[in-house]
Amino acid sequence: MIVHLSRRYGFFAAHRLHEPRLSDEENRALYGKCNNPHGHGHNYEVEITVRGTVDSITGRMIDIATLDGLCEQELLAPFRYRNLNVEMAANPTTENLADALHQRLGSSWNQRFAENGPKLERIRVWETERNICEIVTENEA
Repeated sequence: MIVHLSRRYGFFAAHRLHEPRLSDEENRALYGKCNNPHGHGHNYEVEITVRGTVDSITGRMIDIATLDGLCEQELLAPFRYRNLNVEMAANPTTENLADALHQRLGSSWNQRFAENGPKLERIRVWETERNICEIVTENEA
């Protein structure tokens, strides 16, 4: 039986939306209050969805403790209570943050899970209740 399992995590971080290739006026017009020079913070939520086969002995598709450990190492600890403008190479929009989290998790996935084990299917990042970005793993789309 193939199942999809999702797990949510949260972290607080700050950022300022600002593109250095644009003028200060262009940045203010483009990003509005999110271009505040002092930045602002969010309680980000990240949802990881994995797909796989249920093990007939354990009744589980994935070891939750292993998933939690990987997410703590790759997603939460590097960004928790941080300034995303410092931690990320790109402008820390929700889209760029989702991409960075997807890349970090994907690069470590095979070290934690067997080749025939669970597959990372998607990552959703909630910056606010109304601003959500989703990345679907290409080979699963």
